[in-house]
Amino acid sequence: MNLKVLPALLALPLLGACAPLASLLANSETEGPKPRTAGPLTVGQTWTVSGPVDGGTVTQSVNITDLVDVADGTASVNGRDQADAFTTARAGFTVATYDGVRRTLRFDWIGENGATYTCRINTLLSQPYQGSLTLKTGGRTATGTCSAISN
Repeated sequence: MNLKVLPALLALPLLGACAPLASLLANSETEGPKPRTAGPLTVGQTWTVSGPVDGGTVTQSVNITDLVDVADGTASVNGRDQADAFTTARAGFTVATYDGVRRTLRFDWIGENGATYTCRINTLLSQPYQGSLTLKTGGRTATGTCSAISN
């Protein structure tokens, strides 16, 4: 056997060992920036919020298309759009808010009949998160419980 070829043959197994590392480095460079997060909220998530209140059960999907800073933390919709939606009772409007100081998560939405719902979660241990559900409609308030889970 030619002695010049022997070092090259011995190096072949070492080159194979480098392939996983090269692949890992290539993947991390092409993934791009990670989506913005605030507590348990991540841009791109959809949350399902549901619970019994006022003799019925409500279920609402909340899409996290963006996360912006608002007065009480970070929300999926800016404060101006929230105020406008709730002032005009825009049915179907949803917002998720995470308060990093109090470590609370809140989902608010407007029902088809103009009723407003708030699911407030004070303990963020494991999903599905459990909290209190408030319904406000026609000048009255009803309370119940809610759960929220990201899909």
